[in-house]
Amino acid sequence: MDITRFAEERQDVFWIVGAGQAERHATTMRPGAVYAGQCVAALCDVQIKIPQSTPLGRDPLTKKVTRKCPECEGIVEVENYAGTSWDF
Repeated sequence: MDITRFAEERQDVFWIVGAGQAERHATTMRPGAVYAGQCVAALCDVQIKIPQSTPLGRDPLTKKVTRKCPECEGIVEVENYAGTSWDF
């Protein structure tokens, strides 16, 4: 069995707008791994408070937020992370 094919896989990061914040921060913490209200560290060491889930049938208000933390962006670029914008 050849398991070296995984050696080239990239780390996933998730771009999240924390509760009360106006820009996206990148984190390696997978959405759903933590509960609403819990704080997780972004790549730039800012604490992101996980927001409440949006009720079914509504679009998350954070969906329109495209501004990303410049420090997180720099780390993502240098480390060649794969990013996904995530809205709750």
